[in-house]
Amino acid sequence: RFILTTNAGDPPPPDDDISLPVTFNNPALDYRLTDFGGTGSTIIEDPTDAANMVVQTIKGEGAETWAGTTVAEPSGIVPAIPFTAESTSMSLRVYSPEAGLPILFKLEVWNNTSVSAETISYTTMADAWETIYFDFSNTVEETPEFDLANPYNKPVIFFNFGASGADAGEM
Repeated sequence: RFILTTNAGDPPPPDDDISLPVTFNNPALDYRLTDFGGTGSTIIEDPTDAANMVVQTIKGEGAETWAGTTVAEPSGIVPAIPFTAESTSMSLRVYSPEAGLPILFKLEVWNNTSVSAETISYTTMADAWETIYFDFSNTVEETPEFDLANPYNKPVIFFNFGASGADAGEM
């Protein structure tokens, strides 16, 4: 059975807002993970602490160089990420199979994805948890500049950015 509507407006609001910090420890919350380009993400027990839930993202052998995962699709984090002139960074806890892998972190505005900012950091450890910081005042060349006036609220993560699954193998 299909239902078709002609409503061209914004999508309906989700049942539950996703707000910072995002921990993945609420089993009743739909974190609205959306994979694209050949990634697959699943909420699992932390391999080092069964009391903690984490997202495992696998970039498959057929993945594109731009494969990634969005959190809080389609409507974003509520409220928008509270950046200030003194606070332009976000952090991720990452467990990587290798050191030196690039992670591109992109922020968008949920209802205008042409408004975005991108920054990149690299893993420094293999097979261990680490906190990686992403400073959006230092954006990737030839991408939009970070603007505090924008209500960024849609995080997009690209693990091992720039490497295809065919080149890097499944990670």
